[in-house]
Amino acid sequence: MQFSLKVFLGFCFGILSGTSLILNIFALFTVFRLAFILRKNHVYVIAFFNILSDVMQMTMSVFFLTPSIITNSFLISTRKKSPWTLAFGSAFMFLWYFETITQMIMAFDRYVIICLRKHNLFTFTSTLVMFSLLIPISFVIMYHSQYMNPCCAFLFDQEYLSYSYYPIEGVPNYSDRFDLPLNASSSIISAICYILIFWTVHNSSATFSTVEGDQQKVRRRRDIRFAIQSSLLLVFYIFVWVLFRVLPILLADRHVEWFILVPIFYTINCTSNAIIYIFFNSEVQSHLTPYKLISVLRYLGITQTPTPVQNRTIASMTTLSSVAPITHVAIRFIPARKHQPFRSIGLLQNMNQSVV
Repeated sequence: MQFSLKVFLGFCFGILSGTSLILNIFALFTVFRLAFILRKNHVYVIAFFNILSDVMQMTMSVFFLTPSIITNSFLISTRKKSPWTLAFGSAFMFLWYFETITQMIMAFDRYVIICLRKHNLFTFTSTLVMFSLLIPISFVIMYHSQYMNPCCAFLFDQEYLSYSYYPIEGVPNYSDRFDLPLNASSSIISAICYILIFWTVHNSSATFSTVEGDQQKVRRRRDIRFAIQSSLLLVFYIFVWVLFRVLPILLADRHVEWFILVPIFYTINCTSNAIIYIFFNSEVQSHLTPYKLISVLRYLGITQTPTPVQNRTIASMTTLSSVAPITHVAIRFIPARKHQPFRSIGLLQNMNQSVV
C-alpha cells in the first residue's frame, strides 16, 4: 500500500473518530446511569438517545469509512452503490434524521419547563414513549429518502473522503429537496425556542430570585444550565449541516482531499455531546468513576455482583445455625487479664453490706 496523502488523511481521521468513539462510550455509560438507574432527570434520557446515536455514527466512521479511505476501496463492494453500501448509507441517514428531530425535542423540552413552567409534561415515562415513537418515524423517513425516491441515495464515498448523494443523470435530487427543508426547519424551530428561553430568563431573573424558595432556585438554575448545554449542541448541529451544503461549492475547483473536512467537522459534532457532558456537567463528572461505571454493567447483567464478605461473630454464627426463633438475650463477656468491672461491682456490693 502506497503511503499517499489520502492514506495519511485516512489515518488522521481514524484517530479523531476513534477518540470521539471512546469519549462517547464513557459519556453513554455515565448518562445511562443517571437516566435509568438513578433517574436524576428526564433530560438524561434525551441525552442518552442522542449520545447512543453518536456512538453508532462513530462506529461506522471508525470501522467502515476510515478503512475504506485508507485502502481506497468500498470494502464490501466493488461498486459505489450496492445493497451493502446503500445499507451503511441508510444507517447514517436514519441516525441523522433521529438526531435532527431530537434537536427539536430538546429545545421544546427546555421551552416548556423554563418558559411555561410545566414540569409534569416531560416526565421519565413520557420521554421514553416519545423516543419509542421517534425510532419508527426516523426509519420511515429514511426508507422513503433512500429507497423510494428516484434519486439520490446517500452513501459513504471514499473517492471524496466524505459522504455524497449518488446522482442519476437527468433525474433531480429528490432526497436533497427533502433533507434541506427538514434540517432548516429543525434549526429554526430549535433556535426560536432557545431565544425565547434566554429572553424569559433575562426578563424574570430578578423576580424569581426574590419570590422563589431555595429549592426552586436550585431547580431553575439546573434547568437553565441544561438549556445552555443543549443550545451549544444546536450550534454544532447547524454548523455541520450548513458546512455539508457549502463546502462542495467552495471546494469545487480544489483537490478532492479537502472534502475530508466534512466528516471531520461531523465527527466534532458527534463529539460535542460527550465533551459538554463530561467537561461541563457536574453530575456527569461526579459519576465518571470506574466503580460507578461498572455498576452500569451490573445493572445490564453483563457482570455479576461480587458476593459480600461477612465478618461472622459468635452471635451471628449462633443466629445462622439456629432453626427455631431465637430470643435475644444479653450476653456478658468477662475479658481475661483485663480490668473486670462486674467483679468490682460485686466486691463493692459485699463491702457495702458488711458496712451496714
